[in-house]
Amino acid sequence: MQPFDYASLDDERLADLLFMAEDRLELAAALEMARRDSMQPLLAQVASDKQSWLAELPEWWAVVHATYLLGYRGGEEVVLPLLSALRWADAFDCDWVTELLPAIMGKVGPAMIPGLTAVARDVAAGWSARDLALKGLAAVSLSHAESTEHVFRIIGERFMDESEERLLRQLAGQILLDFRRENYRMALIKFAREDMGFGDLEGWYSMGFDPEEVDWAFHSPQPEIWHYQEDWMRFYDPGEVQRRQKRWARERLGPGRAARNARPAPGGGGQLVHLRPNGKKPETPAADPEGE
Repeated sequence: MQPFDYASLDDERLADLLFMAEDRLELAAALEMARRDSMQPLLAQVASDKQSWLAELPEWWAVVHATYLLGYRGGEEVVLPLLSALRWADAFDCDWVTELLPAIMGKVGPAMIPGLTAVARDVAAGWSARDLALKGLAAVSLSHAESTEHVFRIIGERFMDESEERLLRQLAGQILLDFRRENYRMALIKFAREDMGFGDLEGWYSMGFDPEEVDWAFHSPQPEIWHYQEDWMRFYDPGEVQRRQKRWARERLGPGRAARNARPAPGGGGQLVHLRPNGKKPETPAADPEGE
């Protein structure tokens, strides 16, 4: 059977698929959308518009596709829409996007640096959005080595700034550990010891990392950078699509036979935690592969 030729569709028909195909959009269709210059304004609008992130199913999935395809497309024109996607995905707790944004923004490259730097330094942005920005900056260094010293200087500034909230410093420090930034080794050890002290004094205090973790990291030859290099386009692999539909079907059946036989969803690609449109954990409307 010959695969369908999505190049034969006009932009309007492709746009219909963007809004109606849910998480079953075929890879060939996704690539055709990303390829067309004429589709870029629509993808940018969807990713940037708050109302798109508040849409009902099945239209809601368009924000996921738009973000992924803008990242695949790349170029300076995708920078502002992706920064908007960072804002809304973080605000509405959309793990389908936030988990993969560092890799997406890193692939776009140095054009992302000014915007990500602004978010990382903006106290009003909130710790989780700032963490995404810092991770995005770190990811840029993986495909653009010439930016490495610059982006880690920005990340290091957040870690070393004692006026910063402790949680953000923990997150920035974790990135420095992930990338084995030797020039911050002693500062990381000192910070970890302080964290231990806070934990001893206050039972509610949540530690970021302890001195043993720092020591282990710098004795380990390989940085832990897989999270910064995830292939978000794997979301469209037929096997991934099929696994999602089986997962949705199991969740629709609830705590009976399906739950007893359920297996954890495989990692990577788009196989992430539950979809949370509108910032709320669904009863599982997205779990309906038929859109009913």
